[in-house]
Amino acid sequence: LKAFRSFIKPIMGGLKLCILLLLGTYTLALAKRFKNFRRFVYDYETETFNGMNGATKDKSGPKVSCKVEIEVPQTCSFILRTTECSLSEIHGMDTEGNPVYHPAEGALAFKAAMITVEGQTDVRLYAGDDDPVNILNIKRGIVSALMVPVMEEEKNDRMVTLLTPTVHGLCPTNFSVNARENIATDVTVSRDLSKCDYFVYHKQVTSPLALITGMVRDSMISSTQTCTYKFDNQKKHMTIGTCTATHNFLPLSPLNEYGMSTLVKQTLNLRETSKINDRIFDISECFVFKSTDDKSPVQTKDAAIATMQQLNTLSQTTEGEDRASLFHKLVSELRGLKVDVLGSATDEMMDMSQFLTWQALTQCGTPECTSAMLKILRTFNNASLEVDATVYALGMLSNPSRLMVKDMLAMAQYKQSKPIMYALSNAVRKLYQAERVTPEITAVSEFMMSLLGTDCAGEKELTFLTLRVIGNMGDAMEAADAAVKTTLLKCMRQPATTLSVQLAAIQAFRRMSATDEVRSNLQRVSQYPKGAVQKRLAAYLILMRNPHDSDIEIVKKLLTQEQNTQIKSFVTSHVYNIISSTDSETQKLGQKIMDALKDTEVTTHSDYATKSRNYKLGLAQGSMQAAVLGNIVFDPSSQLPREVLLETTLKAFGFSMDLWEIGMEGRGFEPTIDALFGKNGFFPDTLGKTMYWTLDKIPPKMKEELGKWIPENLVREIVRNFNKLVKDLQSQEAPEAMAYLKIMGAELGYIKGNDLKFIADNLSIPAPQGTTKLVSIR
Repeated sequence: LKAFRSFIKPIMGGLKLCILLLLGTYTLALAKRFKNFRRFVYDYETETFNGMNGATKDKSGPKVSCKVEIEVPQTCSFILRTTECSLSEIHGMDTEGNPVYHPAEGALAFKAAMITVEGQTDVRLYAGDDDPVNILNIKRGIVSALMVPVMEEEKNDRMVTLLTPTVHGLCPTNFSVNARENIATDVTVSRDLSKCDYFVYHKQVTSPLALITGMVRDSMISSTQTCTYKFDNQKKHMTIGTCTATHNFLPLSPLNEYGMSTLVKQTLNLRETSKINDRIFDISECFVFKSTDDKSPVQTKDAAIATMQQLNTLSQTTEGEDRASLFHKLVSELRGLKVDVLGSATDEMMDMSQFLTWQALTQCGTPECTSAMLKILRTFNNASLEVDATVYALGMLSNPSRLMVKDMLAMAQYKQSKPIMYALSNAVRKLYQAERVTPEITAVSEFMMSLLGTDCAGEKELTFLTLRVIGNMGDAMEAADAAVKTTLLKCMRQPATTLSVQLAAIQAFRRMSATDEVRSNLQRVSQYPKGAVQKRLAAYLILMRNPHDSDIEIVKKLLTQEQNTQIKSFVTSHVYNIISSTDSETQKLGQKIMDALKDTEVTTHSDYATKSRNYKLGLAQGSMQAAVLGNIVFDPSSQLPREVLLETTLKAFGFSMDLWEIGMEGRGFEPTIDALFGKNGFFPDTLGKTMYWTLDKIPPKMKEELGKWIPENLVREIVRNFNKLVKDLQSQEAPEAMAYLKIMGAELGYIKGNDLKFIADNLSIPAPQGTTKLVSIR
């Protein structure tokens, strides 16, 4: 009933829909049914019955009744008016099992709109300025019932199947003639709605915190429609039309007959015909059903505020058992509000109870509620960790809306922290997968480009973060503005920035297509003999994601002519793993490389401690394949690896998924390693003192003594060593290090060495005074 109530608006005269039919088989059929310069008046009625067949005879649902007028001012042009509309709902069942109707709350009429039908398979609608989508959907349903068939006289009475236009798009439709005089006077039409090309089930908003959601799939619902039409034998217009659509929830509907079901019945009965003389105009919009926002017809915050006040003062009454129902009522009322009204309501609710407001908004789940949450967060202190945590959690939602991306962009413009920027990139990535490029994604692209500047010569930390999040949503950024790739190339070559920024610029291409310009630049980087090992290998790996013939030639040069041992060791092991792969697609690439190498033998090395290498471990079971991949990259100037990567992929049921990936990059770890594990480092010194005390002081009865206090001098020694470690770390340059995590192809974030140094700078333990109990055993 709520959905139907939202269809209704106060009546402002009759409803007017204008139909223009261009020449086509089906439109000519309609022209034959409705002669020009005439008016046809019908009584229209639609009923909905929701229930559990076989379990109870109780039904619920609304009924809409209207007077429908069709005027034909010229051939293939129609005007439709709806007046005297009413809305009622099932109030109960009588003794014979028939529904008893009472007027429904908000039972008002519809507003004017116009319709255009073009060609055989395209029906279009022109709406009034203030018509909501819901009311137009009802008008579309009326017009759909009027799309009556014509069975040509020369055709026999056997069933035929044709593609016909409906509010659900083009549908394969079966026609059969039940009675015939000069024309077919009784025709039955049946169709499986799930096979229509624009049939979409409407899904309600659920709480983002719900543990089990999205379990109902389209394949679990059976939807069929059967229509019967009767025609005047002489004038050929329709006298009676009845359409019945049945929707069954299959898991709970044995034999497609019992269990959860909804039945929608439309009826048209001819009241009268008369002559007219009018004109028409031709503005149009799509005719098929459109998804609705399911908002309240009257937008006011009063009901939500009243419920909030009642809920907030409930603890002062003896009606505590009503808390759950009141909270559900509040959440339902919030879901019915649009963003401007909800924003105003939220301000008042926050003044009453911040705790209840946050609970309600979190459970709400609509884009408007998410927008209200982000609006509140923008009032918090810029350094607040709660803001970062909340926005990051919102970015993990599976179906972000355009409004959510717009609000997250506003949040990122307000504060460019890692959690907020990553939340924005993950929301954009998922929105792009669902809707491709939208104005909101374009706005995000413009914002990211403004942060990079023309060549990444700005603040290094922000530039690095921007490049990482661009790489996380690379396909969306490329589709919004392909110029981003030109900027990335400039960042890759920027001499005034750090190696980590240059690497991030190269790795940002991983979700983008490689144009000839991009490919040639990456090829030059991969071959530059004076370039950093990490940078060269990063360019090489991007090229090898989809190698062209020119890239194979680069591989050949690196294998046969490369002088850098680390580069050659890595490329050799990588090519060896490609050639020895059991995956069919990878084998094709391996054969292509072997053809280019000809007599050159490809082997790999076994020096795991000092040479760069690509690792691959493959597992297969039937049609399922799994692989664990890894990279270790060394630099000639150090014995510690500069880069470590571990990735797991899975191929099953025709799909390929990157399950997870963890990577670490960096330099400058040698002083830190020495402070931790060197001769006088924290761990050796502390461990030595602890072992000495243990061996020297513990008496035979260990269980009794472990329950006592550990001597404070040992605790002081440990604290002294820890503070010494902190001072050592503070006196060193922060290592250029970064670790990141990806799950299912989405990068969730990273942590850098200076983040660890920040923790060390703010962490110091005072030496204990007196005795300190560390262990208690019972």
